[in-house]
Amino acid sequence: MNTKYTWKNLFFYASVFLFAVSLPFSEFMISLSSGLLVISSIVTGGFQEKLNKFKNQPAALLIISVFFVYVIGIIFTRNMPLALYELQKTAFILVVPLCIAIGPPIGYTMFRKVLLAYMAALNLASAIAIFRLIFREHFGIHDIWEILFVSHIGFSLQLLLGVSILIYELYNQKSLSKNLRYLMIADILYLLAFLFILKSLTGLVTFAVLLVIHLFFVIRKIKIRKWKFLGLTMLPILILGGFFYLGSCVYRFYDTAPIDPAQLPERTQNGNLYRHDLNDKILENGHYVGLYLSWDELKESWEKRSSLAFDENGPNGFHISATLIRYLTSKGLTKDSVGVSKLTPEDVQFIERGIANHIYTKRFFSLYPRIYQTIWELDVYFKTGDPNLKSLAQRIEFVKAAKTIVSEHPFFGVGTGNFKQEFIDAYQKNQSKLDPQHYGSSHNQYLNYLVKFGIIGFLWIMFAWAYPLFLTNKQQYYPAVMLLLILGIANFSDSNLEAHMGISFFIFFYSVFLFSETQQPELK
Repeated sequence: MNTKYTWKNLFFYASVFLFAVSLPFSEFMISLSSGLLVISSIVTGGFQEKLNKFKNQPAALLIISVFFVYVIGIIFTRNMPLALYELQKTAFILVVPLCIAIGPPIGYTMFRKVLLAYMAALNLASAIAIFRLIFREHFGIHDIWEILFVSHIGFSLQLLLGVSILIYELYNQKSLSKNLRYLMIADILYLLAFLFILKSLTGLVTFAVLLVIHLFFVIRKIKIRKWKFLGLTMLPILILGGFFYLGSCVYRFYDTAPIDPAQLPERTQNGNLYRHDLNDKILENGHYVGLYLSWDELKESWEKRSSLAFDENGPNGFHISATLIRYLTSKGLTKDSVGVSKLTPEDVQFIERGIANHIYTKRFFSLYPRIYQTIWELDVYFKTGDPNLKSLAQRIEFVKAAKTIVSEHPFFGVGTGNFKQEFIDAYQKNQSKLDPQHYGSSHNQYLNYLVKFGIIGFLWIMFAWAYPLFLTNKQQYYPAVMLLLILGIANFSDSNLEAHMGISFFIFFYSVFLFSETQQPELK
């Protein structure tokens, strides 16, 4: 830091730095840094000076108006505690833009230091996560997302913004040395590789959509005819290739051998009767779950291999028996003593940990298990109508309930604190098979806005998020545009702007991008 800054200014800038480096690491530190940001913005400058700065920042007022939409929504509420909790969650929308807009100016040099600090923190957090992944048994990690310190969805969006920042720097900083350029390209590839290791569907789908958008605009700018033709050829091939891979995963899931009931054995090798449920069409890795089941024999043989009781609940929320049956089926083994005898000690540990398919044991480094899990969830949901304990299936029920509410309250919504009861009523009206303990909101930010504030509130919020980009003349600043695109795409599958990590990440960088000097003064 330059010695020309006063301690008050340094306090403010330190709060901004702390906020930036906390995003990949800690929700608690984000809350702490936001509190310090408020205090530091108050102690710097006089009230009249801050008021004048705020009057000259209509973009800040527009962003803050989103928070006041939630405040207005309290007028209709019948559940004040829930309404106040909603205000608490979205307080970042009020606090962060206001503090950064009226605080000491963030000049170009300071702005680049904030970005550098954030990129260092993002890389460090991902490196620590990889270390935890490699030594996952030592850390007791059973799921890939446990290697992170924050939400996997939020972190995947941070990775995409980090890549966007690096791309912008490579394209605009002509003075970068060759070695530094190579290092930045390597970092882009590293962050994208980590995104695939993380296997967050929200992050991967967002990346895929952004990639197609980028390729489209790159092809439009190509002047040489043969390269333009090559690009126009490769773009549909790339898109079709992605759909072909998904199609091959679906085909692989449903690729089953024909069943001849007359050829199914009646008894196990121990002489016990098999139960073959030909009406059970549930599949595991191409094998039918309802075949080759000898219940009593399976229970007896399992309890000789494991200390966990056959009928108790496992960590995945299902009975150990259900997990065991699915796991044996996935390996093409019979559900009897012979099948259990062929399980390795590692297989037994996987089942005890709630892993229901041997494909999932490779989930740390392979994308297919994540796709398989999604296909399985949808297959079971459409065959049985049961969405419980199935992430994507539950979200379908969430969306159905949200659509029911919006159809009944189209213009002004149900208010800030009433949505929870309205969702309960909607599930009951829809005769959903979702268990009450799994009831939730839509997991779609746009539907959540429509439910709470109706079409009027939704349109205002969309305007308040997007127009500040033009008010501050930052529509040409690539990272700011990318931030809006990243959240705009991801919000179709998650309510990121009503979650702690999502809203703090978005509102901090959006405010910094809009109210800082993002270009060298002489280049403006």
